[in-house]
Amino acid sequence: MNSGSTLSRVPPESVALHYTGFFSPQNITAMGEVIKVFLENQQAPVKVRRRLFSSFVEIVQNILRYSQDSRVMSHAEQDFRFGTVTLRVDGDNYVLESSNQVDEVACEQLRYWLDLLRTMSNEEIKQAYRVGLRAESPATSKGANIGLLTLARDVSEPLEYELRPLESSGYATFWLKATIHQD
Repeated sequence: MNSGSTLSRVPPESVALHYTGFFSPQNITAMGEVIKVFLENQQAPVKVRRRLFSSFVEIVQNILRYSQDSRVMSHAEQDFRFGTVTLRVDGDNYVLESSNQVDEVACEQLRYWLDLLRTMSNEEIKQAYRVGLRAESPATSKGANIGLLTLARDVSEPLEYELRPLESSGYATFWLKATIHQD
């Protein structure tokens, strides 16, 4: 898995949004507003805005639903899960990156699905997406289980990822990169 450039090497002026902390529906909405304004100011084409915003929503919902960080907080039947999301501009591309902790079982499932998605054509991804919309959610999913398909459908390049085991914990850091061309 190609880890690409790390945020520590990204010039600060290219970062449109960076958040590390607990994710809640409220701060996801606020981040979404920042992204909308940023894309309007960039005069990004409507199609690019839609794809980027859709990808952002999938990425942050995955953190909110699946992050296994020990710092999870609960309040009023709502879990607040820990992770990181970044939107940056890299040349003619918008790049979304996220990271959060996942358990060993999730690592196996993520590796399987992401490796499969990386081999599929755009048409195969679209067909799998349509099938996924009609299928029942698996017991392990907290949503429609089509989030990765949505990401793969909307990005311009294959999704990149890395799973780094955390010593003696049974968890790994899951890093995901989604690239969308500005064309």
